[in-house]
Amino acid sequence: MRKSIYITTIITMIIILLTIFSTSAYATTYQPDINIRDIKQQTDGFIKKGEATANDAISQDSMKKLSNGIYMVLLILGICIAVIIGAILGIRFIIEGAEGKAEVQKALAPYIAGCVVVFGAFTIWKIIVLVLQGM
Repeated sequence: MRKSIYITTIITMIIILLTIFSTSAYATTYQPDINIRDIKQQTDGFIKKGEATANDAISQDSMKKLSNGIYMVLLILGICIAVIIGAILGIRFIIEGAEGKAEVQKALAPYIAGCVVVFGAFTIWKIIVLVLQGM
């Protein structure tokens, strides 16, 4: 136990001494010519660019079109996935025996819950969009 404390103390002292007596410095004394007028012109240009883009606000029509486009793509994707998985479960239920039918019936609960969540989310999204458009 004491030996490890001595070793730790010696290593710590060596690190401290190396830090104190290190002679290498990688600093530079280069200072570019600083011109206050150039800095002011650059900041004024930056502010003018911000003001110009602030006047080009996003229109409500473009946001409505984007929201409707995303809504339709995701809704169609959700419907396609739900139909494909439902068809696979249906075919498995018809083809398989008693044990397979039991597995399919166990898989129906998560399938139905997923359909409720997905289509419920789309319904909530549409309701929110309609309410916000009325404001």
